[in-house]
Amino acid sequence: MNTGIQDAHNLAWKLASLVKGIAPSSILHTYDTERRPIAIFNTELSIQNFRAAMAVPATLGLDPTVANSVHQVITNGIGSILPSGLQRAVLDGIFTIGRAQVSEYLLNEKNPIGSFRLAKLRRIFEEGKSLQLQFPAEDLGFRYLKGALVPDSDSAQDALEAPTGRRRDYIPTGAPGSRLPHMNVRLLSNLTSEEICSTLDLVSGDKVEFLLIIAPVKESYQLAHAALKVAEEFKVSAKVCVMWPSNTDTGVKISSAGALMAWESYVDVVEVEVKRSSTVKSSWWDMCQMTDKGAILVRPDEHIAWRVKAGIIGDPILEMQRVFSAILGVESSTAPLPHTHI
Repeated sequence: MNTGIQDAHNLAWKLASLVKGIAPSSILHTYDTERRPIAIFNTELSIQNFRAAMAVPATLGLDPTVANSVHQVITNGIGSILPSGLQRAVLDGIFTIGRAQVSEYLLNEKNPIGSFRLAKLRRIFEEGKSLQLQFPAEDLGFRYLKGALVPDSDSAQDALEAPTGRRRDYIPTGAPGSRLPHMNVRLLSNLTSEEICSTLDLVSGDKVEFLLIIAPVKESYQLAHAALKVAEEFKVSAKVCVMWPSNTDTGVKISSAGALMAWESYVDVVEVEVKRSSTVKSSWWDMCQMTDKGAILVRPDEHIAWRVKAGIIGDPILEMQRVFSAILGVESSTAPLPHTHI
């Protein structure tokens, strides 16, 4: 179910881009490129999880495969020629044997068979090899390595790990293809407002709009100018989010209006401070494993399309033309050759 919802989320903005004339039909090819590896991975993980779930009854002497085979023989095989009453009697007898496997008479520490089964069952639970109900790393931490995005220069070395069947923690990252990390932020459009939202809420849910997240740094404002201008050229909506640090004095007027001049598509937010421990604080850029000279471009489906970790080297206009061209698959005579950034 999660995989299907993710599929729809991935495809919706691409279909909208095609219908609105923002991108050519080739953008739909990135749906398969991005989602097929994730779907295959999730299928393998689900099969592993099913087998793990079956390990518990099998350890108790209730092997599901044997039970299913017996049921098939009784209902569809030789047993099918028996009267229905006799079929029920045979099944009841088999069920009686099954119930005996988990009775207190057999399943106790004094009974050698029961003691062995209980010890094996404890090992299954202690080692986390039973049914898993949550897979946070897979549900939230899945990442597209290629498609409608611009990979980091070192992304080619990444590969989708084989599923282990074990629970893995979700670790937020700002890497292209990853889901935008969550952090609570306070909107600064109204200084009297205490409205708090998630960074994920900053992504538009009703139109094809890209979100550029920057810090209030001169070079980043220049990048924002370039991104908004190039987005207009590509006929796609874009918004800038200026992420102010948690120690910002909100008692004075804070606004990016002067730095962004005539542009209106921006929002100022301040981090809501979160302490990982009594001494360690988590900032937005630390969580994304970047510096505040960096920037993140987010797709309409909340996945990161491009990032620069510590500032652009070269013309930001040319860089943003390259980025939007790669993401949307738009061939342009003005599209520049790739150049280095850090």
